[in-house]
Amino acid sequence: MTQDALAQSLTERFIFGEEALDGLMPSTRILAEEYGVSRLFLREVLAGLQRQGLIETFPGKGVYVRKPSMLNAARNVHTTIRQSTATARDLIEARGNLEEQCAALAAERATTEDIAQMEFALKALDNANGLIPMAQADIAFHSLLAKSTHNPVLQIMFGSITTLAFDTMLRSLSDPEIYKEGAPLHYTILKAVKNRDGLAARKAMSKHIHLAEYSYKNDLDRELREIAERIVKDVLQSTSSIEEILSSALKEYSVDLGQS
Repeated sequence: MTQDALAQSLTERFIFGEEALDGLMPSTRILAEEYGVSRLFLREVLAGLQRQGLIETFPGKGVYVRKPSMLNAARNVHTTIRQSTATARDLIEARGNLEEQCAALAAERATTEDIAQMEFALKALDNANGLIPMAQADIAFHSLLAKSTHNPVLQIMFGSITTLAFDTMLRSLSDPEIYKEGAPLHYTILKAVKNRDGLAARKAMSKHIHLAEYSYKNDLDRELREIAERIVKDVLQSTSSIEEILSSALKEYSVDLGQS
């Protein structure tokens, strides 16, 4: 049995299946005997699954299946894209296509509770004191809009780029002129959602997303890897990771993407 075959079998049984009792997988001894492989071979496979964010090992306690998380998906996408030649222009184009569709569907499907949550996020953005709290409220609004589509696939797709979108928001919100023009568009989008006007919601989102082109200016065709490194250095200053900031925001605004 190859490592890939073993990883696939373990994933089907314990990640997608229900064989992990309370999230705990069988011991490495039991699994090694069951599959007829050495413990070293098994540990190498488990290490690969852990790098993918699928399991977590606790010394003395065992191996546990990690619950599905949008941040895990975002981490993998963020890492992959930063290793590619993708540019800020590429991200804006992708976000435009995805979020315009989300806005249009939200106008059809958003519930009263969905709308109330989005209103709460926008009020928090208006009252936020500091760049990071502003960006947290901003990403919450966009995430809640995706949630309002009640389409798990679209929710997961947006969730997978939250880290990249957050990078963009930090940059846009730090520019007073861009913020002054972009902030009212949030309310235009929300008004269209309330009015069940999908076309208006789509148009407002398109205008909002493409404002980012002005904030990037000469960096529009620069690779996202370089831009992200600069943001970490200039904005976050290593005080905390983007993942920690995003996790805090999603919890604060009760965002649970991937649920229909």
